Amino acid sequence: HTMRMSFWMDYASPFCYIAFHKLTEAVKVVGIDQNKLDYNFRAFQIDPTAAENPTQTRGEKLMQKDGLTQKQLHERFQNITEQARDAGLTINYANTLPVNTMKALRLTKWANDTQSNKKTAQLINAIFKAYFVENQNIADNDVLVKLAKDAGLDDSSAKKILTSEEYKDVVIEDENDLANRNADAVPYFEIGHYHDEGVPTKEALIEAINNLIYQKVK
Repeated sequence: HTMRMSFWMDYASPFCYIAFHKLTEAVKVVGIDQNKLDYNFRAFQIDPTAAENPTQTRGEKLMQKDGLTQKQLHERFQNITEQARDAGLTINYANTLPVNTMKALRLTKWANDTQSNKKTAQLINAIFKAYFVENQNIADNDVLVKLAKDAGLDDSSAKKILTSEEYKDVVIEDENDLANRNADAVPYFEIGHYHDEGVPTKEALIEAINNLIYQKVK
């Protein structure tokens, strides 16, 4: 019996990174083998019009657009930085490049379709980390191929996916499915009877995963 957990996300969102990290921690606490769970990582692109090669970071753009000082910029992002820190993540949101995430999402859907849960989760974690911690351009093919390789995936297959348009239709299908659930924001979780938009507590996720396992057993 597979136990399905669906998680809609976009790499552009720090809240998705925080939620994904909490999900990973919750699975560890429950102590179930990751490959016994039927992870379904689903995509939702927040800004389809974002460029693949932006010249300015998110912070620089805001300083220019809204005339913010470095101090005001810090204050604007403080809430997100603190939420991440509370979850055990150190992120630098102001220095992220507001890139188009379609390629990264297509690569993720390919992994979700063809790889083990463990490898897919490793890839997702690597992309989030590259983006929010190391502030790399995750719309760049070379960056994504290297991340795939580091996560234990075949780099030539990853390259083939990235240089095509493969899985774009799957990303769009995921977005439509989310809209059909009357949800318009990510992160969004569906774990058994548990459906929630936004960043849940680790405790809520642990309970949802335990309920899912228990339902399948009885």
